[in-house]
Amino acid sequence: MTVHLVGAGCGGPLWLVLRARELLQEAAHVVYDSLIHPDLLQLAPEGCEFHPVGKRKGRPSHNQGDVNELLVRLGRSGDNVVRLKGGDPFVFGRGGEEAIALSEAGIPWTYTPGITAAIGGLGAAGIPPTHRGVADSITLVTGHSAGGESPNAELWRSIGSLGGTKAVYMGASSWGELHPLLRQGGMRPDEPCAAVVWGGWGRSRLVRFRGPDSLGAPSPCILAVGDAARMELAPDRGRLRGLQVAVVRPFPESWDTARRLEALGADAYSLPLLKLEEIRSPGAEEELARADWVVLTSPRGAALLPGRIDPRRIRGRVAAIGDGTATALSSFGIRADAVPRESTSESLATLMADAVRPGDRVAFFRNEAGSPLPGEAVAARGGVPVDIPAYRMVPCKPPGIDAFESMWEDCGLDAVVFGSAALAAAWEGRAPPPKGAALVAWGETCAAAVERRFGRKPVVMRSSDHRGLVEALDAVYEEVAR
Repeated sequence: MTVHLVGAGCGGPLWLVLRARELLQEAAHVVYDSLIHPDLLQLAPEGCEFHPVGKRKGRPSHNQGDVNELLVRLGRSGDNVVRLKGGDPFVFGRGGEEAIALSEAGIPWTYTPGITAAIGGLGAAGIPPTHRGVADSITLVTGHSAGGESPNAELWRSIGSLGGTKAVYMGASSWGELHPLLRQGGMRPDEPCAAVVWGGWGRSRLVRFRGPDSLGAPSPCILAVGDAARMELAPDRGRLRGLQVAVVRPFPESWDTARRLEALGADAYSLPLLKLEEIRSPGAEEELARADWVVLTSPRGAALLPGRIDPRRIRGRVAAIGDGTATALSSFGIRADAVPRESTSESLATLMADAVRPGDRVAFFRNEAGSPLPGEAVAARGGVPVDIPAYRMVPCKPPGIDAFESMWEDCGLDAVVFGSAALAAAWEGRAPPPKGAALVAWGETCAAAVERRFGRKPVVMRSSDHRGLVEALDAVYEEVAR
């Protein structure tokens, strides 16, 4: 019966602290706001209930009293509850109010920090909040009052008398009122200022300015006022910096791929529109035991194999469609005897055509909707293909799907990556991919399905691995940057 107040940080999931990840993986309920990265909800276990309570300017939102009541009600359920907030709960996140409400109700709570915008957002933009000889202090202040009333003149005059860096949260829209008060307190007329929009994200944008003019910068935005704001440090933002990419693959591949793209500077979103449903095929164990070849066409199938047969009973040779599948097999003590150069059905078919002898029994332990090409190649060589459906991929709705769509309304989408023909079909029931987004296909079979379903020719990856994906997105990035 504990409510965990958890900071999601001001950037993507790579910035999440380890304890926050652990708590999400154990959560029965997640109460989240609008500024978190939606992928974080995928860390929660199957059956977790999600409660969006985001506050976004110009849109209907929950008031803080409602959020407090929800946390108290969920806290009394006896389940683990995670209150996931953008940035840090105790840095202008109203986490203190939630903690008080929980304490008054007799509900235990914990606090897990997140990287706040004054540190992560400014630092990632090349503005160090403190720097020897430039800024020996940092002051955190909000430019948005709780009741929407005018700024506290006395407070802002006193802040104007301070040196160091003044980090102003939610202050862009009120800067025209705040600047004169800071000047009255002693702030220099030439004091350097900078605004960082979406600080910590790939799409982060830095705007330098001076004077009292209203910025009109969109939220989320943090202002840096002081000599540190004139510094022009230039951290490497990655070769895909700012690219908005949706990765349509099953989980966890979608998550892992998105995080690797995030490390290259993209804002990447994991969209697992299909999930695994296991199939128990009668006689599968005996077929696997007597086969001359056992062929695995995905890491998912490899993970299921030890549950169907004791690996010591496999007398035949083992083929894996790619290195990922071979690695998954090795974790169970099974060595792949043959792996094609390319992780495609076409390459696997070529390999099997060369390796199989007439009369060999070849057991394909795979997705129910797997490609027929390898089996056809075996039959053409005089072998006996035996299809053993191990699982099927069924449609699913990722948690927080509305949060993805809301974010893309604000920030757009530059590319949609489809991992298979089946995943292109899974997207088809949704709205079409945005017209301005490039479509990227994981191989020729996937490309044909994407073009057939969406009427647009996709960018086809040259190789079915991370390198091939990044090269395809390099081409997309060049087009976006023009």
